[in-house]
Amino acid sequence: MRSAPLGPGSLTWHHFGDSRGLLFLGRIGTLQNMHPAVGAALREHSDFFDNPLDRLFRSMPPILGVVYDPPGSDTGARVRGYHTGLKGHDSRGRRYHALNPDVFWWTHATFVEGIMAVNEFFGTPLTAEEKDRLVAEGVTWWRRYGLTDRPAIDNYPDFAAYWQRMLAEELESNSTTDYAVTMVQARIPPPGFLPAPVWALVRYPVVRFMTWLSAGLMPERAREILGLTWTAGDQRRLAAVAAVVRWTWPKLPRRLRYLDRAYRNMRRVDHGRWWAV
Repeated sequence: MRSAPLGPGSLTWHHFGDSRGLLFLGRIGTLQNMHPAVGAALREHSDFFDNPLDRLFRSMPPILGVVYDPPGSDTGARVRGYHTGLKGHDSRGRRYHALNPDVFWWTHATFVEGIMAVNEFFGTPLTAEEKDRLVAEGVTWWRRYGLTDRPAIDNYPDFAAYWQRMLAEELESNSTTDYAVTMVQARIPPPGFLPAPVWALVRYPVVRFMTWLSAGLMPERAREILGLTWTAGDQRRLAAVAAVVRWTWPKLPRRLRYLDRAYRNMRRVDHGRWWAV
């Protein structure tokens, strides 16, 4: 199984902590939930329906840590441990376990593909060679979870074929995805960093924008599965959003261009303190 180094200088290190990826969290989360086992695990073992934003903001820091934390850290093992007791039956009546390597690989693959999608959306698409390298780095990333290499894919052509097969044969609309795409109708609690009175004022436009953006960023086949409508006018508005972010983002200081977990570890490397805790 081919792999590539994952650390300072890698494509994953450069791209995964990019704060523009926040715009893709709804897309990535919904694609994950479209897997029958992931959707069932969320339905049966999480507070997703009561507090969907909590899952996003609680999950991302440790996943970033698997890539960015110092060598020798146990972040990957801790992320794996969060999934130990998650098992049951999916929407098709099949037994599932969240640590089934095929299920866990799908969630991992959505992050690898998400890096490609972010760059495509913002006008800096990766070359075929870069995509191949990114997938090989993804094998190193995968190994940090301590699971078998059996489902892992180490080259971009096979990864692209796997992605299309999942869209064509495995992914589904289910109760978690139905909730995600209609979330604007729900009384969602505020994220922890925002006071409740402020959230009461901004909740509807923020959630409406999030669900609209997620629909627009979805692969076309995923929109078909979910029954989402996307018009030419929607596409023009989405292009305008991309243009604004493309113009603004390079002008921001690095502190704002990267998410906190990524930025802090980049600073450790800058100061020659990679091994610092």
